[in-house]
Order: sequence, then C-alpha cells, then structure tokens
Amino acid sequence: MADEDPSEVRFSEEEAALILRRATEVELRGPAVPSGGHTLDELASIAREAGIDPDAVRRAARLVPARPDPVQRIFLGAPSHARVRARFPGRLPEASVPRARDAIEESLERTGELHHDVTGFLWREDHGVGRTFVRLRREDGDTSLEVEVDRRGHLLGLMVVLATLVALLLQPLGGFTGLATVLGPLLSVAAPVATVMLGTRALWPRLARPALLRAEAAAMGVGALVRPASEGGTAPDALASGDQRPPSSGAGPGSESPSPGDQRPPPPGPDGTESGGSGSANR
Repeated sequence: MADEDPSEVRFSEEEAALILRRATEVELRGPAVPSGGHTLDELASIAREAGIDPDAVRRAARLVPARPDPVQRIFLGAPSHARVRARFPGRLPEASVPRARDAIEESLERTGELHHDVTGFLWREDHGVGRTFVRLRREDGDTSLEVEVDRRGHLLGLMVVLATLVALLLQPLGGFTGLATVLGPLLSVAAPVATVMLGTRALWPRLARPALLRAEAAAMGVGALVRPASEGGTAPDALASGDQRPPSSGAGPGSESPSPGDQRPPPPGPDGTESGGSGSANR
C-alpha cells in the first residue's frame, strides 16, 4: 500500500481502526463500520468530527509496518525488529532537517547521530541492547522513510529472565536433577525450554508493541514536515523568466516610439512659441 495512492483505496474495518489509532496514538472505538468499509476521505471526515487532525490521518494511512517473519510470528508473536515504512508526497525542506531530528528523538526517546547527504539522511543510535535507524530518501519527487528498531537484545534479555525464573522454581525439586528424577531426562530438558518459549510468546508482543508505536510516531513526526511541491514556493529561475526587461538607453527592437533619451523639447520660435525648425527658417 506504500506505493499506492491512499485516496483511491477503500480500507477494511481493521485497517480503518489501525489508521485512526496511529493518528491519535490511543485506542479508539467508534460506531459500527459499514460493510463497504471506509475511504480515506471518509476517515478524514470522521477524524475531523472527533477533533483529530485530518492530515494526521492521511499521514497515518501511508505507514506500512513490515510483516513479521512467519517463524517469529509463530514462536514470538511479534517481530524482533519493529519496522515501519512510509512514502510521503513532496520533499523535506533542508531547513526542516533539524526539526526532523528533534521529532525523531522525541518520539523514540533516544539521542542519536545524524548523517546527512544530498539524497537524504540517516539517523542512528546504539544503546547497548538495541539499535535504531531512521532512513530518509528523496525519490521521484516523494520522500521515502524507513524506521527500524532492533529489539533482539531486549528479546534475549526476556528469555534469560524467564529461564532464571524457571531455574528458581525448580530449586524445591532439586533443580534440573530432581526434575529429571521425576520426569525423565528428555522431559526434564523439554519442559523448561517449553516454559520459556511459552512465556516469551505470551509476553513479547506486549513488550514489542511500544517500540512499534514509537517507530510510527517518529515516521509521522517526520512526515508532518514534508511539504508538497505546490507549497515549495517560486523557484528563482521562475522569477527571472517573468515579465522583466533589462534597462536600456535606446529603443528596443521593433519599437515604434523613441527612447526617453531621444525626446528633446523643440526650441522656441521668434514669437516665443514652440517651433519644430530653427530660428533662421522663419525669417
């Protein structure tokens, strides 16, 4: 959907709720949705009536979270990386790059480094157990944006905590040795591993969701600074091509009137009146 014009797409009930949630960053419940779904204009109208910025809804409609890997979907319930992509019509003005950085750092609650070049910029940060990247590129008059939050360190930390809890719970039974006496060698290994995996599957989606929300907020914050070409102002060469003529001391080509420099008042005649000839011609 990132490469399609959202104004021409009809959104399902689930997509409509997701877009409104992104725009407000809170869960909203509205009236029953018609079976035909909603257009983007209808969603913007609903948002306007609810006191939500319609432009925020339009920006939210351009966000596309990356689909998780099927294996991660089964075993984790949520991806280890939170990725959000968007394509906004227009360009990010050079003067707005510092504001874009502020919007990113405020949304992600991290401080990073900005690497700027002619095609866009890369913002990144590394906080030990995770990394975050924000890539902006100018493509065919549009602005392509990708936000990636690497949460593998947090996932590993969660699994270590769960494994530690399992080990502590097994202490009254004599640890893994006592469990092997009760369940046998095979089950004594499989049971703790299954417990850790089930605990991860239950907890990780809740822990990963805030990272996705922050990534979406960062993308929308930058998207709010993108300006369409129609709002970019008049180009300097457009001003030069207007109805402006260089100053000239003579008549231009094809001009039928003399230049101001060639227009002199005729000398007065003998009787004091203006005459087109000299004084000797009237004698």
